Amino acid sequence: MTWTNRRYSVLMTTALAGVLLGLAGYVIHGTLHTTRATDQQSDALVVDMLFTEARIAVAMQEVNLRHYQVEPSVAVKQRFEQVAADTGRVLAEVAGKGDPGARADAERLLAAQGRYRELAERLIAMVADSDPAHVQLDRLEVTPAFYSLQNDVDEVSRAYHEYAQDQVSALRRTQVRLLIGTSVGFTAGLILLAMIMKMMVGYQRRLVDQADESRHRSLHDPLTGLPNRDYFHQETGRAPAGTPVAMIVVDLDGFKAVNDTLGHQAGDLLLIEAGRRLHAGTGDRGVVARLGGDEFAVLLPRPGALPEIVALAEHLVAELRRDFVLAGRPAAISGSLGIAVGAPGDELFRHADAAMYRAKGSGGGVAVYEPGDDTGEPDRMALFADLRALLDAGDPADQLRLHYQPQVRLSDGAVVAAEALVRWQHPGRGLQMPMSFLPMAERGGLEIPLTHHLIGVAVRQAARWRADGRVCRVSVNVSPGALSDDAFAGRVLAALGAAGLPAELLRLELTETSIMRDPDRAVRALREVGAHGVSVSVDDFGTGFSSLAQLRHVPADELKIDRTFVRDLRDGTPDAVMVRSSIDLGHNLGLEVVAEGVEDVETLTRLRAMSCDYAQGYVLSRPVPAEDLPEACERAREVAQAALAAGAPYQRQP
Repeated sequence: MTWTNRRYSVLMTTALAGVLLGLAGYVIHGTLHTTRATDQQSDALVVDMLFTEARIAVAMQEVNLRHYQVEPSVAVKQRFEQVAADTGRVLAEVAGKGDPGARADAERLLAAQGRYRELAERLIAMVADSDPAHVQLDRLEVTPAFYSLQNDVDEVSRAYHEYAQDQVSALRRTQVRLLIGTSVGFTAGLILLAMIMKMMVGYQRRLVDQADESRHRSLHDPLTGLPNRDYFHQETGRAPAGTPVAMIVVDLDGFKAVNDTLGHQAGDLLLIEAGRRLHAGTGDRGVVARLGGDEFAVLLPRPGALPEIVALAEHLVAELRRDFVLAGRPAAISGSLGIAVGAPGDELFRHADAAMYRAKGSGGGVAVYEPGDDTGEPDRMALFADLRALLDAGDPADQLRLHYQPQVRLSDGAVVAAEALVRWQHPGRGLQMPMSFLPMAERGGLEIPLTHHLIGVAVRQAARWRADGRVCRVSVNVSPGALSDDAFAGRVLAALGAAGLPAELLRLELTETSIMRDPDRAVRALREVGAHGVSVSVDDFGTGFSSLAQLRHVPADELKIDRTFVRDLRDGTPDAVMVRSSIDLGHNLGLEVVAEGVEDVETLTRLRAMSCDYAQGYVLSRPVPAEDLPEACERAREVAQAALAAGAPYQRQP
């Protein structure tokens, strides 16, 4: 190295040291600032959550107090006291940990809560003693105290929610500034380092290291850090010839709903955590890769026996079904896993992919490849093309048919409604069940025309029943995307008008997830159809991840408890607690409650004893074609009345 180069190297080294020292100081300062901002954001979010919880608890106090005036029972009084105690506890918690402003607000609300509770307890005592003066106490003191407390807690909750959002934005700005400054500093440092390294003996070694790093990046997913598709195929090709391997293709069920509801950042966090769980669940038995989107794959070079592979796959499904916590909010997904065992290669991957689609069509879980699964992607595309052509033509041959499942009232066993469930009588493939084409319709953008077509079929059938003297409300499932259509309400009302069916004989069933996809637009659409008399049911209640605070604003008339909770409805089981709590919640919100998936008489009588309003399931009737519904309704009524006659009397809580 010449004197000039040596001098130049010293200058560059000095400059590099200065840049690195400045960058280190900047990073330390930025880290401290970011830490403070993170702590402020965390504190703000906790206070926001507590005030929101207090807001809901204040409202529930009034609900239980009014309930006690109608039915002065010990149970209602205990619920009031529990909610009142919870309200005080939450406000006291804020007063103990918040900033000075939050403490002042919490202490003020705590005092107002104490005044309201004292007045409410006086009112309860007067109602219990049948003192007629309780009416005047309620009108002049209790009600004004409640509205004053409610308005105050609403204003405080809104203010701290806005403050929490401001803290989130402030943290994001701080992180962006830190990232930009750090990037600039590191860029300058790397430039100087590159100039120095050109004159160093280890130049060639550095080039080799950079090549290795670049190769690593090219073979790994930048989001999850897992091997990517290229790496996965390379590993598959390294398997010894003639030695069977196992391949598991994984697709995340419910990822799209999380992405649409909570945003892409939450979706990225979910993918990272899902990849971590798959990697941890597989361990050193194989290679886990992210193929793209929400699709992963597992390669087992030494798979062992098939039962061991299935056990591993079921363990991975269980890991995916555990709740995810994304930015402090819970989210629930599942997975569809397809297993194939054989010689490594593209054909094995196609087999595992086909098995995965069969698992998805069965509602998720694990499926092992069978030769009948291998219909291939062209076959799925052909089925999709048939469905699109069918909807474009208006289904002239009535291939899309609705079967109807009766719904009975548990107070007297009468059949009051029927849920419409679609079947596709394909001319070449035979009868197709919903899971074989509904997910495909949703992915391919056909869910909106399919939903409106089925609503039209259902209301026309209900109008024919009405003309024959059989008045029966019909419930129709609405796809998630249909609620986002601006023309949704108008098309529903137009279908009712064309069929001549009164709006109160149509009920729209929506899942919690579909409502949460675009809550504002969904609520507007539901209120518009509700203003004309169409009722709304929240389907699969308890399986989604929507908040109770959001549910309060949905103009619903009914909650449907998902079959997964009804299936094991024995005394002392967690499912029994969930079902009873869901029934109480629905009634407290002024909603009717339906249990679906009832498969035995014992469950029917237990639901009646829990004051559930309605039930449907195989014990009453399977879904039947429209022409068989009158007979199915009669059988359902006979089964229900015989079962309910032997059970405890029905006592619906007001």
